[in-house]
Amino acid sequence: MRRIKEVSLIAVGILLGTVIGLPNAVAALTAEASTNHFFVDGAEVELPAYLIGGNNYVMLRDVGRAVGFNVYWVDEDRTVQIESDKPYTGVAPEVDELDENMAIRLEIVRLANEERKKVGAPVLAVNDALMDAAQDCAGKGFTKHDAKYECLTALSYGYPHGFSANLTVFNGTDAAYISTHAISNWVNSKGHYATMIDPSCEDIGVGVVIENGRVYCYMLVGDTSAYNPYGE
Repeated sequence: MRRIKEVSLIAVGILLGTVIGLPNAVAALTAEASTNHFFVDGAEVELPAYLIGGNNYVMLRDVGRAVGFNVYWVDEDRTVQIESDKPYTGVAPEVDELDENMAIRLEIVRLANEERKKVGAPVLAVNDALMDAAQDCAGKGFTKHDAKYECLTALSYGYPHGFSANLTVFNGTDAAYISTHAISNWVNSKGHYATMIDPSCEDIGVGVVIENGRVYCYMLVGDTSAYNPYGE
């Protein structure tokens, strides 16, 4: 499920071609290779640049390579990432799949606890084992529950107790949309809502995987007084 691409043609202000559609004016913009010299800490460096309108325009990736910071493109959320304390590679660092989409997952936890507060249920604590198990389950692309796999997965990540599981699948990749939409789906489903606000539960784990524009969300709500049917 890892979707990371090499950075390509990340540019700062490169503008080529002709400006059209302006009333009473058509301004031709031309670009030519810059003959200026560039220095980093007093040492001259080779830095490809274009001269447009008297200004130098350079590729951000080339600046990163020359200065010594990493810059790369993340296709999943269509962002340019700059890591000032990392050497230039031009590619995103490897990410543990169990840690993917963590901000979205924690927002779902927060929203779930807000729903619990409305009915006086105690706040659920984030449990690392359930977080990993939920992310594992989300990565399987299930569209319906596989109770045996869920139970065995929770055990394999170190959660020996019983739990209930919510699953929802929908289209969309915006982070805010994912978290609110998942909670809305569960709130509007009687059985899923009952799981989310169960006052006997103490722990929570959430998994979110986005694949080809489709979102798979799992919520595991743990009860330390219950048992896992596949446990010893």
